[in-house]
Amino acid sequence: MFRLGDFYELFFEDAVTAAKELEITLTARNKEKGAAIPMCGVPFHSAEGYIARLIGKGYRVAICDQMEEAGPGKKLVRREVTRIVTPGTATDAHLLRSHENNYLAAVVRAGARSGVAYVDISTGEFRATEVDDPQSLLENLGAREVLMPAEAPPLLRAEQPDLRRWVVTELDDWIFSADYADRTLREHFRLLSLDGFGLAGRGAAISAAGAVLHYLRDTQRAALDHLDPPRYFDRAAAMVLDAVTVRNLELVEPIFSDGGATLAGILDRTATGMADASCGSGCCVRRWTSLRSRHASMRSAIWCARRFCGQSW
Repeated sequence: MFRLGDFYELFFEDAVTAAKELEITLTARNKEKGAAIPMCGVPFHSAEGYIARLIGKGYRVAICDQMEEAGPGKKLVRREVTRIVTPGTATDAHLLRSHENNYLAAVVRAGARSGVAYVDISTGEFRATEVDDPQSLLENLGAREVLMPAEAPPLLRAEQPDLRRWVVTELDDWIFSADYADRTLREHFRLLSLDGFGLAGRGAAISAAGAVLHYLRDTQRAALDHLDPPRYFDRAAAMVLDAVTVRNLELVEPIFSDGGATLAGILDRTATGMADASCGSGCCVRRWTSLRSRHASMRSAIWCARRFCGQSW
């Protein structure tokens, strides 16, 4: 999207796609010269709503703003890409799902295991692990965007499209190299070693975490100092609930679209601090079911719901 006065304009194939997805008028310029250029635009003051609709449909949007004021006799105004908004890097309130983390994840294969890292750029949460089945973890997390090596064989199954809510972004293979990832992470977080965060000997997890950080640096034009260093977690130490089980138990979302009670919804009605968390209790429940879902954790959550809301299952 190019900022032109009071509008953001799109051209060529981008204009054709945006006009169709946003249901706005497609026009053209240079018709009189016999080389019509498709174009469409949206008002600057309401652009965020249109960007949110494109992101919700899985598109990536580059914002190109004017860097100097237009003046008399000045035909060209310097413009630069000020931000690139993708499903996994969105931070604006219009672009985020209520009461949920917005995770950007990366997956890389190393032998029989896969390294997985994910970050929520709005909160700074940054985690990494190594698993046998990365798809199960991504489904439980509700990742919005997944980074993968372009030349690698498919790492995720495709037979369950109804559970796939993420957009796949392919990056050059060298971005996932262990040496580059290790150096990138240590330089950004000013560390001599990643061992203190449980990443010693975890090459696949480091590769995935490095790819996440590389992508954030490439797409964001703002400082990333708020990010936590990537911490390793062992998923095998928890009771793992697959996406189907989480849905059937109605922990985060109701089975039917007309609504209904969920564990996250009940916790949001309590008088405790959890309901006032930055992203609501839905985030906490997702972390329980994907990272720390021991029986004790779930019993505690259900006890809270019964104790403070009188809800029973």
